[in-house]
Amino acid sequence: MNRYAIGDNISRHLARKRWTQRRLAEEIGLTEVTISRYMNGARQPTAYALLRMSRVLGCTMDDLVQGLDDNTEEEA
Repeated sequence: MNRYAIGDNISRHLARKRWTQRRLAEEIGLTEVTISRYMNGARQPTAYALLRMSRVLGCTMDDLVQGLDDNTEEEA
């Protein structure tokens, strides 16, 4: 899991929803400082935090971890 890629992917989804780090923190019950640490790579989110973020941001956990495009088609 690349901590820096996760931060970039969180940032991309926040921009898409026009949310702040504070809004994301409030939505998932974490502090704004924790979200900031995820975004700058100082801290790696737990699987549970990734799950909560993916649900409120409307994406998959894979999208947050690997940066998959929302429109990526799965292989059959």
